Amino acid sequence: MTRPEAGDRDRAPALLVDDDDDVARVFVRALERAGFDVHRARTGTEALALVSHVERLDAAIVDLVLPGAGGLDVVRRIRARSPACRIVAVTGLSDATVERAFRDAGADTFLAKPVDLKQLLDAVRPRS
Repeated sequence: MTRPEAGDRDRAPALLVDDDDDVARVFVRALERAGFDVHRARTGTEALALVSHVERLDAAIVDLVLPGAGGLDVVRRIRARSPACRIVAVTGLSDATVERAFRDAGADTFLAKPVDLKQLLDAVRPRS
């Protein structure tokens, strides 16, 4: 789990939950360049603990299949604690049932892996 640096407090807080280090590295780099202060969790259980302790989240990117608690549980907790958070669900299991489950849990956007970074950034940017 990554913690914010002192100079990052004015950046928009975001959470990335993915156990794939290669995917996470690409997502974190793109999100940081877009102005986010990224917290990373590798497991669903780690994400649930982090969500309970952060003051606010502006954006979250959550994978479905995670060690520990699943992505749907993480999305539900984020939505309950941060109603205005833009939640993007990502998974390699792309079908209508999975997408519906994520949306029912509170995700705003569903993206199938491999994820296009422009689509990801568009999905987490503040709405005008």
